[in-house]
Amino acid sequence: MKFKSGQLFWGFLFLTVGVLFLLEKNDFYLSIPNEIITYWPLLIILWGVAIIVKGTILKPIVSVISAVFLGVFLFGSIFGDSYPNDNGNNIEQGITTATFFEDYRDSIEYATLSLRTGASKIKISGTTDKLISGSSSGISNTFNFKTRYRGNSARIVLRHIKDDFNLFDNDSHRKLNFSLNTNPVWNIDLEVGAATMKMDLSNYKVSKFNIKTGATTTDLKFGDREETIKVNIEMGAATMKISIPQKSACQIKGDMVMVAKDLDGFENIGKKRYQTENFNSANNRIFINFDGGVSTLKVKRY
Repeated sequence: MKFKSGQLFWGFLFLTVGVLFLLEKNDFYLSIPNEIITYWPLLIILWGVAIIVKGTILKPIVSVISAVFLGVFLFGSIFGDSYPNDNGNNIEQGITTATFFEDYRDSIEYATLSLRTGASKIKISGTTDKLISGSSSGISNTFNFKTRYRGNSARIVLRHIKDDFNLFDNDSHRKLNFSLNTNPVWNIDLEVGAATMKMDLSNYKVSKFNIKTGATTTDLKFGDREETIKVNIEMGAATMKISIPQKSACQIKGDMVMVAKDLDGFENIGKKRYQTENFNSANNRIFINFDGGVSTLKVKRY
């Protein structure tokens, strides 16, 4: 079936606008600056190109590009965000920084951290005398931060106010850094979109660590302050490096047919399991359940 350029233009125009409204309606925050209106000469350029390539194979392609840009242009100019600008030259325009913390209570023996976020640079490291202390920065990088207590347990919840979907900004501007208290036994539960994560958990008593990621690059480091650590990993097209103590035993279970793996000191024991040679003799054990798509997994012992 052969489509006319006019059909493609109007079809992709309505498709673009409809998709943008649908994403906005479902809380996928579209960080499109309304300053996009200043790029209106690009529309004239595209229309000029369309006239030049009329009657060639390039005409439908130019029609589609013009329609998509016009759809984004219309949506952004009417519903786009307005960010503060210092002299029109500030690379950090619109970026805000916020700090958060929760005081530590001596009665707290167990703590859970539940984090849900979109694209970011995330770093966990260091220690704090608070239960948690940290900072976030970037455009549309605002979090809801709550802590709930029950007996000797605390539950910290960090949520993006909206799931960010940003067409024109650099995701690397959005950062989240925090430290945890070393006294409680931690259960860490993360659900992260596209991100770069560096998490040094070696100072913490981590008993459970769950992570679901999209296209991420993750660097994890576990310690030996708990006898047993249970790790559950679900990730898409991602790269993950895990560092574990030399004296700790480790077992990895999962279907890794499509996974590029580098498992330092592990042997394949069958039934989709790999484990270190000291698994039966070590005092500390790390159990990793791994579910990854076309991904890379590297486990290093330190």
